Amino acid sequence: MSKQIKLGLFVLIGIFSIIVSITLLSNYSFGSKYTVCAYFDDVVGLPKKAKVKIAGVDVGSIKSIRLENGKAKLVLYINSDIKLYEDAKIKIVTSGIIGTKHLSLATGTPGRPLLKDGGVIASEGSYSLEETVANITEKLSKILDTVSKGIDETFFNNLRDTVSNLKQVTKAVADKEQNITKVIDNFNSFSSDLADITNSNKEAINKIVQQIEKITEKLDKFATNINEGKGTVATLVNDEEMAKELKETVSDIKTTVSDVKALMTRVNKLEIDWEYMGRYDSRNEKFRNDFGIRFRPNDHKFYYVGVSNIGNASGEKNEFEREHLNKLDALIGFRSEYLEAYGGVMRSKGGIGVGISPFDKIYSKYRRLYFNIDALFRTETAENKNDNVPNLIIGARYGITHWLYLGVQVEDTLTNTNFMPYIKLKVTDQDLASMFGVAGIAAAGSK
Repeated sequence: MSKQIKLGLFVLIGIFSIIVSITLLSNYSFGSKYTVCAYFDDVVGLPKKAKVKIAGVDVGSIKSIRLENGKAKLVLYINSDIKLYEDAKIKIVTSGIIGTKHLSLATGTPGRPLLKDGGVIASEGSYSLEETVANITEKLSKILDTVSKGIDETFFNNLRDTVSNLKQVTKAVADKEQNITKVIDNFNSFSSDLADITNSNKEAINKIVQQIEKITEKLDKFATNINEGKGTVATLVNDEEMAKELKETVSDIKTTVSDVKALMTRVNKLEIDWEYMGRYDSRNEKFRNDFGIRFRPNDHKFYYVGVSNIGNASGEKNEFEREHLNKLDALIGFRSEYLEAYGGVMRSKGGIGVGISPFDKIYSKYRRLYFNIDALFRTETAENKNDNVPNLIIGARYGITHWLYLGVQVEDTLTNTNFMPYIKLKVTDQDLASMFGVAGIAAAGSK
């Protein structure tokens, strides 16, 4: 193994060791988080590194505790996969009688607006063990005092008042007895009047009944004509061929609507990444530019089309440089949760590769640490017998944000090692939509 290869591997191992050491020593959590704030009147006994739990499961921790306007302000780290709504609440609880204290979190009502990063979450009153014991002791003392004194004069006074109130209610019912009798008499009078009205209007009532009978006969005749196939309505109802055609038409409409909905679903799920990589070629002392577009129809597949070593080939005098400019990339890749494999055309040659994201899912929007190994296949030429040896590329990069990455890769690892540090920018279609939306709002506001 040449000195350049050893140097490249030593640098990669050193970068990885530094990242792991910083992570372990700083108690850093690899899960992405966001912060919320909560205010309490009293946090006595609450550890500075107390956990935040939902149903007993850890979902976060305390970032800091400080005094603000006479209250304790808690800044909390919450896991990014936990959704909190505006009516979410938090309280201090104790695990067991002599257990340590932690924060119990209720997420709120789904459907309400989400609590934003840095938002304030409502706190519920909490009692310390000492306060709870004191309250229980005070209540027991009052009960024992009452029992020890026995039934006093107040009890008899209350009983006498109750009997007096019961007498008043009974008297009120007796006074209203005459009114109740009048109501019953009025109902009887109404029944008698109704009977008189019915007797005096028998002829009119008979005419109404006769009209109803005529209408019923016409409805029966209409139904009979339909059953016998007479009239336009009967034709529509009884024509089996027309019914069949109508059924087929409705079925075709349903199929078309279903196909349109499926197509719209696939289009809505398609995500696009616009990627740029700037590499410094330390062997040739050149700065290389790559640009491509990555299409992601789902979390487990992607297509990539791009150009490597972008430059003005017609103005390049060096033949080697001119031959290596503007090379095509066209790849298809498949992903699991933490591993991806891809292949196709790399720099206008056949190639394959694998990538691994040890801490974040491979298809997540932001990956902190990513390793890759690519192999580009070359054809042996008379000038260079090593061209039949694949160009083996080993790389690693660290995500500063979801759109900015810093990395290093070693090319031609098996033949003539070339050390390349690089910077990568990635912008999603959602980022572009957000930027254009903000620009549109700013332009409208300036008018």
